[in-house]
Amino acid sequence: MVEHSLDSAPSPIESYDLARAVANATKTGLARRLSTGRSEWPVWLVAGATLANGLLSVIYVMATRHADRPQMLGAPLPFGIYRWSRSLTLVFGFVLIYLSWQLLQRRRAAWWLAAAGALAAALAHLGHGHLWLTAGAPLALLGLLLIYRRRFTVHSEPRSIAQGIGLMVASLTLALAYGALGFWLLDKRDFGIEFNVADSLLRTARELTLIGNADLTAHTRHARWFLDSLHLIGLTALVFGFYSLFRPVAYRLRTLPHQRQHVRHLLEQYGGSPEDYFKLWPDKSYYFSQNQQCAVAYRTVWSVALGLGDPVGPEAELPEFLRSWIQFTHDNGWNIAFHQALPDYLSIYRDAGLDCLKIGEEAVVDLQVFANETFATSKHMRKLRNRFLREGFSTTQHEPPHSAALLEEAQSVSDEWLTLPGHQERGFSLGDFNRAYLNETPLVAVRDHDGRMIAFVNVIPSFRPGETTFDLMRHRLEAPNGTMDFLFIELMLGLQDRYQRFNMGMAPFAGVGEEPDAPLHERAAHELSEQMGRWVSYKGVRAYKSKFDPIWEDRFMVYQGGTVGLVRAAMALTRALEG
Repeated sequence: MVEHSLDSAPSPIESYDLARAVANATKTGLARRLSTGRSEWPVWLVAGATLANGLLSVIYVMATRHADRPQMLGAPLPFGIYRWSRSLTLVFGFVLIYLSWQLLQRRRAAWWLAAAGALAAALAHLGHGHLWLTAGAPLALLGLLLIYRRRFTVHSEPRSIAQGIGLMVASLTLALAYGALGFWLLDKRDFGIEFNVADSLLRTARELTLIGNADLTAHTRHARWFLDSLHLIGLTALVFGFYSLFRPVAYRLRTLPHQRQHVRHLLEQYGGSPEDYFKLWPDKSYYFSQNQQCAVAYRTVWSVALGLGDPVGPEAELPEFLRSWIQFTHDNGWNIAFHQALPDYLSIYRDAGLDCLKIGEEAVVDLQVFANETFATSKHMRKLRNRFLREGFSTTQHEPPHSAALLEEAQSVSDEWLTLPGHQERGFSLGDFNRAYLNETPLVAVRDHDGRMIAFVNVIPSFRPGETTFDLMRHRLEAPNGTMDFLFIELMLGLQDRYQRFNMGMAPFAGVGEEPDAPLHERAAHELSEQMGRWVSYKGVRAYKSKFDPIWEDRFMVYQGGTVGLVRAAMALTRALEG
């Protein structure tokens, strides 16, 4: 929520660094099951049966000899197709092995292909001996697929499917052209045959479909290389095509203005945190309940649907809404995470099978307590404020819309701030310097005795009643020590007549894993913060904010999939915060 840069305190860590730290910490844990939705026993049964069928087909082809003539039900088949069945059985076996993993992820496209593959595998066994075993196994798999078909609901990316099919067709066409041209251009000494165009096309098709050309014997190294290259091109086309079929649904931002306006209306009714402000930013998509009374603001990064804060809506409806959100994300092949969730709904998350990790504490200052007790009794604060006032420094508050000259001044301050080591624009739960954005928020600036702006913050609303907070906080390189302290003191003293609380943002790792009964993953995060303390002063962030005498509120990362899921969520958060 808040972008930190406090000149008189140890440089605080941002959420970006917290995400990287959590990712590193969780790598030390043990992986747990990905999720209840992906570990249901019927799904495992079907995936296991598919794997077993694939292995059976491969082993059968390797362990048996093909009869010279078709037998049993294969007798009516044309002899060429009969010869082809052995290669088909091998291909379908490897395809089923690959599909078993995709079925474990409940992908609908994998179900269709596995059903078609099982039927084709059974047909490919026509003419083999022991038909009851070789054809019965894929038919039994087909029965399981039909019985549990409703379990496989995860969509693949439609555009990727079309692209995959197109790529496969284009690649096979290219391979056919490559092979035909290659056979036609080969010298007679390479295979001992002079190929014409029609013969070249036919022989290429037989090589690509694994029927083979029994009369072809490579006599030269170039001929052997040519056949290998032809097989490689055909295999590459199939691999790219299959990969594209099973990609998760890609994140495409499609948010209509009336949807964002409806979310604003919900936040005004049910909002409860300063992070809610950034749920209205254009980088968010929304998922609504059927009655439009609940919503999640999210962004999808690397197949993780990353929600900002908690879902918004009536508390009584959140459990059912959360279940529908989980189902929606699973159907799209996404994992779930919520960044900076409040402690209010932890029981709802856990009842839904999600995990919760404390990632820090947020500092909330009671403005009346600050004015009447904290500031009134702090000699250091009063002395610092008096020194700045005596030296001609002042604070000015500017209400939007702002003049072009004021925005130009703020731009100059921001540009200097961005040259400092480790400072850059962020996203997702933070704002960036944008004149259109700044022109909608109040701006509080510190000016020197010449009236020159040396620092500023912009004040943004919190959807928690009676509370406000800030986002951008930037200063010039030559700003004197204590400038931001002076700005905060003046800001909070000036806000006490309009608000009850001022949110100063989160202190990462504050209070994480310090209790004796803390969970293992929280203790791991605590140990990591201790080790990283030599480079980044996590304790210094909390110590700095503590002098304003805030109330500390826990903040959590909610995720699914155990340690593996937490690592994925942390990596996705890192990417999202990079903008």
